[in-house]
Amino acid sequence: MTTRSLQRKIGLWGASFSGLGVIVGAGIYALLGEATALAGGTVWISFLMAAGVAGLTAISYIRLSRIVTKDSPEFQYVKLGLGFRAGFTAGWLTIWAQIISAATVALGFGGYFQLLSGAPIITAALGLVIILSLIVWFGIKESVFLVTLLSLVEIGGLVLVIILGIHHLGDNSLMEISPSGFSGVWSAAALIFFAYVGFEQLGNLAEEMRSPEKDLPRAIAIAFLVSTVLYVLVSVSAVSLVGWRVLASSQAPLADVVSGDLKHWSKLTLTLIALSATANTVLLMLISVSRSFYGMAQAQALPRAFGLVGVRYTPWFSSLLVLIMVGFFVLIGKIALVAKIANLTILLAFALVNLSLAKMLKGKLKEKKTEFSFSDFLGIVHPLLALLSCLFLAFKTGWLPITVGLFMLATGYSIAKWRDVKTSRRQKNLQ
Repeated sequence: MTTRSLQRKIGLWGASFSGLGVIVGAGIYALLGEATALAGGTVWISFLMAAGVAGLTAISYIRLSRIVTKDSPEFQYVKLGLGFRAGFTAGWLTIWAQIISAATVALGFGGYFQLLSGAPIITAALGLVIILSLIVWFGIKESVFLVTLLSLVEIGGLVLVIILGIHHLGDNSLMEISPSGFSGVWSAAALIFFAYVGFEQLGNLAEEMRSPEKDLPRAIAIAFLVSTVLYVLVSVSAVSLVGWRVLASSQAPLADVVSGDLKHWSKLTLTLIALSATANTVLLMLISVSRSFYGMAQAQALPRAFGLVGVRYTPWFSSLLVLIMVGFFVLIGKIALVAKIANLTILLAFALVNLSLAKMLKGKLKEKKTEFSFSDFLGIVHPLLALLSCLFLAFKTGWLPITVGLFMLATGYSIAKWRDVKTSRRQKNLQ
């Protein structure tokens, strides 16, 4: 394998903006309409529910990021507590979740681009993926600089919606549930969970951060907390401005939200902001998936080719493969279905991460010579609650995503078992 390696060029704020960029653009700009159709005016409650589930797992990532600072965090974290096979399975699930997520947000970009130009959604989405893949290949410093600029633009768009909504609080009910009832609120939370996918991807920047032990946990916390506040405020403002029924039927929800107050020029402005936001998220996901491949290849869990680093000090082979895989899922074209499949796979990976943390903590408690304390109890209860909440929300995604997710789980474990057995036989032959 080539002696080239990734370079450490990212600081705390670069990582934090990267986290914000991948989280914020995915949910509000692409899925707010779909979620509102399920939850009605109470969609903001769905955002809080999803935040509660995601927050428990985010804390697990913060705790584990202080221990392991390598790319492909799910593989690294789960392998530490549950062994190679479970670790490979978690990494496998995360890679697929990120690939499908990138396709989902690219389709969201296509919806806004169609509003602006009339171009077919799938064509616009594929064009975006190709252009951003070239940027990912060009270099991490340049990619993160673009991420920072686009993150500022997309956050500015959300702040605009919040400011407009302040003057319309009470115009439309925030407690009117859709005909689906409270079950729809939970179903919306299961869909919206996709909006919080992104904090875990910061772990894929660990080997390009200057001080990952210190900055990675902080960046995860900053990105998650700021995203949650923005989500809740924007969902409240959007429903207040146009009502949940209008929002539920929109293909470009936030652009339609502001069109009534500031007329056509504001709709154009927010459409451009939404294009920036969704493009930003896709860019970050393409970076993250290529680094997941790289991290697993460096740990010899994937073939050496996945870890090849080119003249631009980026994993060129993995980046090319990601381009092809994301393009395939873009061709499916159904954004809600693709998002639910992505949710299910990442929820299963999160469940394994939380189970791994719980087992590690249990092992430490056995070695501990002092008495079992209340803080010890809280420490081990937390990942178990996170595990159960992930499994509960996974159940709410629907039978088709569950079927696809379980198939991916079984496939990943089978590949891991095969590689494990093959490695063991090779070692025996060398003895």
